[in-house]
Amino acid sequence: MIETGDSGTAVCETRREQTRGRNLLFCVPSRIILNERGTSFFIAHGRPLHGFEAADGERQFGFHLERAGFSWLKKLILNNYLQKIEVQIKDAGACRGHLEDIIKLVFFSMFRHRINVLILGHIYDSPMIRAWNRNNPKKSIGPGIRINERLFWDLLNSKFPGRTGELKAELYSKIIKNLPAADAGQWDDSRDRRSFIAEIITRINPLILFVLAGSKGDEKFTLVQNISGGILEFMHRLDIVNLAALLAIELVSAAERSALVRLLENSGDIAGILGDPGKRKSIMEEKRFRGSTVVVAVPGGIPQENRRLRFRISVYNDGADADAKRRLMEDFTMRNFTFKDGRDLEEFFKTPQSRRENSVYEDNGLCFYHLNTLRDQCKKNNILLDAAIKNSHSGKSVVTSLWFGF
Repeated sequence: MIETGDSGTAVCETRREQTRGRNLLFCVPSRIILNERGTSFFIAHGRPLHGFEAADGERQFGFHLERAGFSWLKKLILNNYLQKIEVQIKDAGACRGHLEDIIKLVFFSMFRHRINVLILGHIYDSPMIRAWNRNNPKKSIGPGIRINERLFWDLLNSKFPGRTGELKAELYSKIIKNLPAADAGQWDDSRDRRSFIAEIITRINPLILFVLAGSKGDEKFTLVQNISGGILEFMHRLDIVNLAALLAIELVSAAERSALVRLLENSGDIAGILGDPGKRKSIMEEKRFRGSTVVVAVPGGIPQENRRLRFRISVYNDGADADAKRRLMEDFTMRNFTFKDGRDLEEFFKTPQSRRENSVYEDNGLCFYHLNTLRDQCKKNNILLDAAIKNSHSGKSVVTSLWFGF
């Protein structure tokens, strides 16, 4: 399950990536927008970038791709190179699996960030780090101080040779042993959840391993308990990942149906046409149907102290702003949007169709159900969730946004 290289960097491939082709490649037209850190990295390495115009006229850079590897996208997020992903969905049914995977990828990355912050909190408060800070005031270790990971890998290999794999195996065993059996229903099988836990441990900060290796007796026992408990806490939240992906897919499907209904308003048997996959595809091609655009905005870094980690999923109805030559969507976390200029999504779904300002989401029963279920789960797990619907900046489409705060 876990392999450790000479440098102490562990490599773990999840079973899903090994056996499910759609997890190897994200085969949907998308725009990968880099932040300043990512842009600087690729320019320094001579990689040509595509230029995009943002809603405010600012120039941003990234990639315009027909397909992308999930492992590559994961690296962009984990290295804090990614600002957002814009995915153009022309046929929700055909893209369902890919859309589900891209949303889960970002969720899992946010979980890893938050788990790391939680675990480091215990490490900073450990007797070993307190003693280090007393003896090395100019090289103190704590929140907000950049950690030289290379330094701690070298210290591990020189002071505690051979301990890295042993410590990781100990943590993994402790977590698996205490994982409630009821959680198994959240996964395709038990190997999937074991792979997720293994991946978290393979990417664990070397400072954590260094402190574990140097701690003795009760001190080490307490740290192992706190670290495994922190990871287990997030394992209980994995239902939220599935619900968020499901709700986003339903929003795309509802937006697609609504846009097609408007295109076919004088076509007679609309239900019959939309229910026939062949006719539906023919109509999409004939009308040059753009579909919907999904925007996943990624936080720019790990927040300090008790500040929440926020990210956003937005669905643009009928993709009127989604053409490759048009400006980028304006839904990204660097701008401090509020929901005051939009309507609460739950209230919108409760409003009768005849009284709605925008004729969208004719069939919203599933959306309403999944939204309320997701809100209940987020409240139970102390995760903030805002959801709203409003006109896009161009006025040609409607945007539905889900904003999560961990």
